Amino acid sequence: MKKLLPIILSLIILITFTCPVSAYAEEVPQNGETTTAAPIEETPEETTLPSEQPEPQKQKTKVKGIVYALNESYELPLTMTVKITPSNPERTVKLQRYITSDKKFVTVKKYTSKAAKTAKVKIAFPKKYRKKTTGKWRIVVSSTKTAEKYVSKTITVTTRNLKGLNLNSETSCVYCIETGKVLYGKQMYSHHKQASTTKIMTSVLLIESGKLDKNVKISKAVANTPYGNVYMKAGDVYRLSDMLYAMMLPSSNDCAAAIAAGVSKSQSKFVELMNDKADELELNDTEFDNPHGLDTKKNYSTSYDLARLTAYASQYDEFMKVIATSEYSFYSVKYRQHKIVKSTDKLKTYSKRHLGGKTGFTSGAKYCFSSVYKYKGKHYAVNVLGASTVDKRWEDMKKLYKYIDKYANQKY
Repeated sequence: MKKLLPIILSLIILITFTCPVSAYAEEVPQNGETTTAAPIEETPEETTLPSEQPEPQKQKTKVKGIVYALNESYELPLTMTVKITPSNPERTVKLQRYITSDKKFVTVKKYTSKAAKTAKVKIAFPKKYRKKTTGKWRIVVSSTKTAEKYVSKTITVTTRNLKGLNLNSETSCVYCIETGKVLYGKQMYSHHKQASTTKIMTSVLLIESGKLDKNVKISKAVANTPYGNVYMKAGDVYRLSDMLYAMMLPSSNDCAAAIAAGVSKSQSKFVELMNDKADELELNDTEFDNPHGLDTKKNYSTSYDLARLTAYASQYDEFMKVIATSEYSFYSVKYRQHKIVKSTDKLKTYSKRHLGGKTGFTSGAKYCFSSVYKYKGKHYAVNVLGASTVDKRWEDMKKLYKYIDKYANQKY
């Protein structure tokens, strides 16, 4: 046994030094409980090379203030102010013109915006490139590191007033009904009393009411309307279709009042309809205060709005038939009063292209006229407001008609 003891001790020492320590050592917490610790693993540190950094997403460039249909006189400057976002840093803005022969857009002018939250850039269309009556343009904003490139839709620029006409009338407009383009304008956005051209709107509302074949009883107030030259008796009954002719041809105010009563029972309600229709047609510089056009502060329009109203009315065959008529005869329903009315339109014998129109006169509006003229398949709403005399009114209208004959086909 004494001989075995050294051998046993040697084996114990050998086992102690040669056996590995378990990776799962027991931890004895302070509360005496025994837990097993999980093995610790080292995670290599993640690194991204500079070339692998994600590209920042570019903002969408927005441009406000672009007008896509411009129409201005050749002798006047033509500008447009646009707002660009984002505008930081400064943006490069290009004005480009379409070259038909090369079939591409070419930059004719460059601008640099100011670095602000929203940059304003005033763009001028050079006069030397506006010799053609109609041209195609566009606006291009170059991209930056943080913003995308912007390319506008095509901008159509029409040059009107290729020739000065020295009109006597205070305002005028020549408007192509098919294209919506203005061929000629003089102070056409200025507010002006429109006198009896107001009756064009009265005609439209009667036609659209569907009451042309209805009757209206004439009240004392209607019979006593100022400048009512049909001389209707109170208590008599008339067909509204006859009132339309009597209103439009000799411009009888009592017939306009009768139409208002026949359509809306009262003049005030009819005037509301007139202004509602003006809003619907976006005649933004027009207001009506009565159905006949006698001067008031609230009865005004512009040559541009009047041209668009006439263009709208021209879609109705009944309207075109009425303004083309020189003389009309009818009877009242109750008392069988015979009436003959004649047109005040003195251009009916001037040209076959003249399809008819509506005259107007008050001391405030002076001499006015709005008509429809046809030339080579297109129709034009033509008007003058504020001519000093009857003769000057017709002289101006003839000048405008000749202008259409000469320039209407030059890519307007």
